[in-house]
Amino acid sequence: MQGNSYGGLEGFDMALPDGELVSFRPVRPEHRKIVAEGMSALSFESRLFRFFTPMVCLSAQQLDYFTEVDQSDHVAWIALSSDNAGQTGLGIARFIRLPHQPRVAEFAIVVIDSYQNRGLGLILLALLYKMAVSKAIDTLRASVSLENKVMRRWLARLGAVGQYDDDGSYTMDWAVAGKPPDLTLPSLQRLKAIIVKIDEAMSQNVVPDPL
Repeated sequence: MQGNSYGGLEGFDMALPDGELVSFRPVRPEHRKIVAEGMSALSFESRLFRFFTPMVCLSAQQLDYFTEVDQSDHVAWIALSSDNAGQTGLGIARFIRLPHQPRVAEFAIVVIDSYQNRGLGLILLALLYKMAVSKAIDTLRASVSLENKVMRRWLARLGAVGQYDDDGSYTMDWAVAGKPPDLTLPSLQRLKAIIVKIDEAMSQNVVPDPL
């Protein structure tokens, strides 16, 4: 059975640490409705940490931007769970190459509250790491809320370095190529192990999704 291919990228299925099988797919316009519905599964805090504002829903323009991606300068993947009601969006990870710094990309990850602390975010981060290297990205950069202590600790354990910008915002730079981070970091070793599992999953055929 043929695997899904969107822009030369393959979708794959992979189990979370608790055994639940999750589908990972490159984002495409057909995911628009799922992305829109996913906002309702985010708490006030999760929306604030991701968008720096507690927005309730995404505008039509934002949905266009988030789902019409080229998977080269703007790479985005969605995690999906299938149930009797259809597909549910569990999380999204993306990076966008900076036009003035083509080897640097800004990235963001969001996971719905009911799937946080279950290993999904780390799989999405590992996927971004893998895709960044393949797209000649040396540094992944994240704007992180100062109140988001979990994300700040998470990235620091992976070797990311934070700094305050002139406008008072806080960004963290994570070297993924070129000058690699300390490969002895336990969290980075774990991430590398997940990338190996992703490679194995991508090499297997997957059932086409029903979109």
